Amino acid sequence: MLAFILQRLLALVPLLFIVSLLVFSLVLLIPGDPAYMLAGESATPEEIAEIRSDMGLDDPVLLQYARWTGGVLRGDLGTSLFSDQPVLEVLLERLPVTLSLAFAAILVSLLVSIPAGVIAGTRPGSLADRLVTLGASTGLAIPNFWLGLMLILVFAIWNGWLPATGYVPLTEHPGAWLRHILLPAITLGLSAAAILTRQLRGAMIDVMNQDYIRTARAKGLAWRGVVLKHGLKNAAIPMVTILGLQANYLLGGTVIVEQIFGMPGLGQLAVASVFTRDLPMIQGVVIMAVFVAVFVNLLVDISYGYFNPKVRPQ
Repeated sequence: MLAFILQRLLALVPLLFIVSLLVFSLVLLIPGDPAYMLAGESATPEEIAEIRSDMGLDDPVLLQYARWTGGVLRGDLGTSLFSDQPVLEVLLERLPVTLSLAFAAILVSLLVSIPAGVIAGTRPGSLADRLVTLGASTGLAIPNFWLGLMLILVFAIWNGWLPATGYVPLTEHPGAWLRHILLPAITLGLSAAAILTRQLRGAMIDVMNQDYIRTARAKGLAWRGVVLKHGLKNAAIPMVTILGLQANYLLGGTVIVEQIFGMPGLGQLAVASVFTRDLPMIQGVVIMAVFVAVFVNLLVDISYGYFNPKVRPQ
């Protein structure tokens, strides 16, 4: 398994190189002069030229890329143009908020999709199957921002059961963290749950018609054991792939959800940095998002070895 992991890590090197080129090119592609934005409208051309020189924007592009890449490899993502804080420090402050929201949304999607997909997949054509299919279609059709606003209206404004905005760290107060994370997690997780439910339903229908399932039932194994031990484990293989894709999608979805619920995460930071054209911060957010996405994909690849022994290295 270690050789398999090392092989996957080596395969990521070309991808990370291409990503680094794309992230660095943000400086060249985003319209506007960062030095002008930092200096202000009343700055003289001499002041703007001095700031450009201090930022290294007058150097050749290849030299700028080499300097920026070297900083990234050392863990130095630069300094914010507006808050004058190290970018990495700001990202590490915001990252737990986004990860908490993403993992809570994944948990919500799994708690909904696994029971629903198993029930529908083991009883195709039944009333339960039709209800699950209808619910999954509805979950796909509802926009995240509309669902979030409705949840705030019902649970926060009308009844006051849960807070509408804000965030409390898990280490500071677990109960308050759960109260603040519940509505955003449901908002973000239901659409993923709908996709996972449909995927698991189709996989369960296919798996439950296989010969080894009929053999297990002929041996007298309990129905629950056949479904959970033989059916669900094999049906989970394609679901893991979709779950990895959905995890990356959920990280992107935090941009909208964090804005709606006023959560100080990477999504809210990204939006604020775009409006202020804080290029080092934008680059840092993109690099952090890519790192998390690559890590999630690596976990998905490794999980194949557990669910499918055929892909394990011999």
